[in-house]
Amino acid sequence: MADYYSQAVFQPSIPKHLITDEDRRFIEAFSITFEADGEDKFYLYADEWCCNGYLDPEEPGGEEIELTEDDLLNRFQEIVRRSNGELQWISKESAYTCSKMRPDGYGGGAIFITADDIQYCFTGQWLEQRISEAETGDIGPGTDDPPPARSIVGVVLEGGLVQSIVSNVPEQIPDMDVIILDYDVEGFEEECLLKVPQSSGEVAHAVGHIEKIAESGIDLRMVLDQMNKRGW
Repeated sequence: MADYYSQAVFQPSIPKHLITDEDRRFIEAFSITFEADGEDKFYLYADEWCCNGYLDPEEPGGEEIELTEDDLLNRFQEIVRRSNGELQWISKESAYTCSKMRPDGYGGGAIFITADDIQYCFTGQWLEQRISEAETGDIGPGTDDPPPARSIVGVVLEGGLVQSIVSNVPEQIPDMDVIILDYDVEGFEEECLLKVPQSSGEVAHAVGHIEKIAESGIDLRMVLDQMNKRGW
């Protein structure tokens, strides 16, 4: 059985006065280490990177709060914004490795955070485009009109509930509303229920909400490659 590993580093070192106690508590929930860089800065890294964090309750008896990578990136963006130009960007660079030489066990990615934007780049996406160029005859990364990357859509759930719908190339997908329906309506008031006509002519009841397809903060290509190779 193979073990998969991931590590991450963050740049640049962040001035200590820009990080509040709550910032540090939030960031450390992702097992990120704060290491002193001189007297006035922190260098951040994760020996074992995980895209989920767990925030201990502030009060005794409270519930642990689960956080996503998007929550972390938004927190870093808040720090950049609060710095009023002193800190213009924060980057996260990750490496994925494996205890066995499996083709799905290696890769990397980078995320670049500014006050106005969060950008993503992954080696899997870059290789996919290079392979597509080679197979279609449109060779080289500098071609005028490179073939578009294959669209991948991911539905992210937690506890059986849809949290988000993401894509590696949301700009290639027409703007649309995705309706999430759940026919398990036990415990819901009647005014919360939707009427859903069925092909049989009957009308069922469901609860639901609308999701937009957003840009993915995870490497969907790497996930898809692993699922294909494992026959899932």
